[in-house]
Amino acid sequence: MTLHDEPNHPELEQEQPADLAQAAIGLTPEQLAQYEEVIVRFLRGEYFSLDEEGKVADWNRQAEARFGWSAVEVVGEDFFEYVASPAGRDAARAELTPYVTGTAEDGPAGLALELETQRRDLSLVRTEIAAVPIRVGDGYRLNKVLGDIITHRGNPIEITRMKKRHADVLRLIVTALDGGEMPDPLGDDGWKPGGHRVEERWLPAGALVIFDGSSVSHVMKDSSASLASQASVPSATTPGEPERLRDENHELRMQLRDLEREVEDLREELEDARSRGGARRRRGLGAGDPSITADHIKHALREDGFTLHCQPVLDLRSGEIAQHELLLRMVGPDGELALPQAFLGMARRAGLISAIDQWVLRHAIRTIGEQAQIGREVCLEVNLSNEALHDVSLMPTVERELATTRIDPGRLVLEVTEDIAIADPEGARSLAKHVRAIGCGFALDDFGTSFGSFRFLKDMPVDYLKIDGDLIVSLSESRTAQLVVKALVDVARGTGAETIAVFASDDETLEMLRQLGVGYAQGHKVGQPRPIAEALSEVETQGLRPVEAPVVQAAARTRKRAK
Repeated sequence: MTLHDEPNHPELEQEQPADLAQAAIGLTPEQLAQYEEVIVRFLRGEYFSLDEEGKVADWNRQAEARFGWSAVEVVGEDFFEYVASPAGRDAARAELTPYVTGTAEDGPAGLALELETQRRDLSLVRTEIAAVPIRVGDGYRLNKVLGDIITHRGNPIEITRMKKRHADVLRLIVTALDGGEMPDPLGDDGWKPGGHRVEERWLPAGALVIFDGSSVSHVMKDSSASLASQASVPSATTPGEPERLRDENHELRMQLRDLEREVEDLREELEDARSRGGARRRRGLGAGDPSITADHIKHALREDGFTLHCQPVLDLRSGEIAQHELLLRMVGPDGELALPQAFLGMARRAGLISAIDQWVLRHAIRTIGEQAQIGREVCLEVNLSNEALHDVSLMPTVERELATTRIDPGRLVLEVTEDIAIADPEGARSLAKHVRAIGCGFALDDFGTSFGSFRFLKDMPVDYLKIDGDLIVSLSESRTAQLVVKALVDVARGTGAETIAVFASDDETLEMLRQLGVGYAQGHKVGQPRPIAEALSEVETQGLRPVEAPVVQAAARTRKRAK
């Protein structure tokens, strides 16, 4: 062998990853391939979750298509009683319960089996599933993974990065799918809902169930055979009576669930409106959730413990969704999502409101940029606090993010409530001018709440007036409300601003808004608040325009707004 010959060590060559970039992030090609497969299955929605009592906690559209039951029907119900087939119910419960309750301390990380379930039409379906226990401390980490995957849907670069970013969580799932031994719980902080430290980490928190989403294979389509297989207890009911009673019971349950969801959605919508800012809207924020401390909020800012929901805004002239208003949520100490009134009071007392404003703005701009890269042109509205009026770092943050993402600034609308603007007119006017100077939109929320609204608008540069919800709720019954809304529309037109009516809850209100000349509507009838990734994933079906050249758009908007 000469000095220029290289030694031949095949055993070393086999240990080296084929891709140096993969080696640089510390994962082998095999791991990356396994993790990518899990990410793809999450993207397809091939999963649901059970709580520690075996009740369905999360049920998506893919699960609905596979197993034949809607989320309204099964969420909160005992999975084994409601979804498992009668013949296989006891066996499924016996096999899955140790993983759901957290008592399977030893052995495989998860359970893989062929599950037989009964669809609503009484046909039976067999599906390959893998149950992965969600233990104390793991739930929050898993939620972050799912949120990250959904947020970056369609972005192959971010999906690749997620393989490294969430390697610990993906390792747990892949180990379960492969039948490997149970790895250590994620993290070592002894986390437990309520903030206590615990030594025992095998406390029950439920299970994630990943299923094979291939085409449904019906084991039995004859519903009478299924009924005949059940216990043959003498009955005075006529033929077909069990099916009729089952259907009636199902319809009643669905009606009750629909009413409960409607009440909850309306409550959420109202609470979101109350927490957007302004002295009048902040009265209920003083106490908040006592379990949420300043440290929790700082951790959420540092570790992306906040998440964004959004509500669509309908163009009443075209019938298309024009934009979405962002609504902030926070993952609380118990792992559940907390509404703004639960944490904004503490955030204000701790001096963290400005940091939250900037967190939302950064994520809004980046979301617009990510959506543009995959051909979706979306416009997002961001609510600002009264602290934003004098936050000297706010607009530099916006300008920096706009420069980095190179999005059309007209896709971003910043808004404050009328109360905030009236309390500090100079600050609001200065912010509005700065916002519009860089090409973004500016909106006044809760407009029309005072007699000074019209006079105040004279010197306020604004693109959107969001009409106070109290006027819209009573619009169909109050002639006075109709006259006030008509006057607001006329004033807005005179200043070149568009009008948006919030709390639009029925078809009658939408039609009346059209007749009064209101341009846009937002509310329960238009669309309920949903996680932003879920809402934006349906953008193509909502009639939004394809992406145009951002430079041309920005220039056109700037010329239009020049005063």
